Amino acid sequence: MFALAARSSLLIDATDNGALEAAPRSSADAVLIDLASPAAYAAHADARRAANHALLAVAATGRPVHVRVADSRSGETEGDIMSVVRAGTTAIVLAGVERPQDAREIDVMIRKQEMRRDLAPGSVRLIAEVDSASGLRALPAILASIDRHSAVVLHAPAFAAALRLRGPLTAHTSVLEHAMGELALTTAVADIDWLLAVPGVDVPTRAALANSAHALGAAGVVVASDAEAQGFNRLFSPDPASIEAARAVLSEWTALRKRDGESSVANGQLVDRRRMRQARRTVDRADAIAARERVH
Repeated sequence: MFALAARSSLLIDATDNGALEAAPRSSADAVLIDLASPAAYAAHADARRAANHALLAVAATGRPVHVRVADSRSGETEGDIMSVVRAGTTAIVLAGVERPQDAREIDVMIRKQEMRRDLAPGSVRLIAEVDSASGLRALPAILASIDRHSAVVLHAPAFAAALRLRGPLTAHTSVLEHAMGELALTTAVADIDWLLAVPGVDVPTRAALANSAHALGAAGVVVASDAEAQGFNRLFSPDPASIEAARAVLSEWTALRKRDGESSVANGQLVDRRRMRQARRTVDRADAIAARERVH
């Protein structure tokens, strides 16, 4: 399993030169450079050059770099991919995913650039951004269509707008939590993480929705500042007790397989193949976070 382990992803518009220059010093788990914003879309050539320069600088620090690219309806997706799929790019966030073909098309685009730049196949991961009811309903088929997915992100403001919900996001918590719950179920089946993005809103609203996402099993949230990153890193860090329990499960599973057994009981819990997979996910995520914090 690919451990994304992004408790916080710092969103930076590709036209914001000051923020891009500061990005290598961020305390966020990942830096998310946005090529799909209206400002970047209007100045694509400059935005792509700035994104390339910044992603190399951030990657040199050992921090994951994600790049959000224009959706499949824009006509700009392939140009974005040709520009930013290179050594140092950890994942591509595809805005506005609505159908399996969206994922298949960008998978081919990414693979072409991996071959062109002599990158290992599948080394650049895909994060599908859901921003509509149709995208949410099609998500199981989208995730089944290719094997490059490492996470899904729910773009809450765009999702609310697509549903024509009126007023502040806090007035629609029940609808957004329903969407989060459906996302949690779908990604659990696919064994990948899901994240929440709430850009363009005030900090209290983002914090309230992030807490709801955390309660529903989200792995992290997209943030607007380093100050937010530090707080959300604490919120989304795995509980030490759960990590210890997961390591115990893996230890018992190893002993069990040596005995050619299928299941046993350890610390009052059943240990079987399903519990082992859950434990492995917890440990992989905790180890990825610990390794990242040692570097920074």
